[in-house]
Amino acid sequence: MKLNYKKSLKFVTLLISAILIATVSAEIYSYMYIEGSGAITTQELKWVLGTSAPSGATVQGSYVKNLNLTIPMNSLLKNFTDCLRIVNDNATGITFDLEITSVYGDISKFTTFNLIVYNSTDDPYATLDVKDQGSIASDLYIKGGGAILYIRFEVTPVTDEISGKIYFTVKLTYH
Repeated sequence: MKLNYKKSLKFVTLLISAILIATVSAEIYSYMYIEGSGAITTQELKWVLGTSAPSGATVQGSYVKNLNLTIPMNSLLKNFTDCLRIVNDNATGITFDLEITSVYGDISKFTTFNLIVYNSTDDPYATLDVKDQGSIASDLYIKGGGAILYIRFEVTPVTDEISGKIYFTVKLTYH
């Protein structure tokens, strides 16, 4: 068997070129990992309807639905004193924010429309003007172990108004 040096030299050159190309084009990888899990647990903060919540209002998970407050015309001030409650089922305290995220309707037909957070001794903790989109109360705190904060709405319609509706959304964000 006769060895063809010319063909062998071309083959070795091609093989060395392929090895060099593979070496140069190889990337260096560093790795990072996440080991975790996902679990469904009970809610830490929850809404509970208070004793003066309007009939038809419901709590569905993290949403309060059909909170339709009715105010007689020419009222000086209508209080919905124990309308809602925020309950902390977590063992430790939680910091949270409340914000009026949307408001529309007949806003000008109400002199006051306030959401007031207060504790069991009726001390006001925070007040939000429901007529003011973007009104926010930040870094509020609720103790753990079943602690309760109460939500009161204070509403005054403009004198002699016979109709008007305001629609609003309040977002509670906890950290």
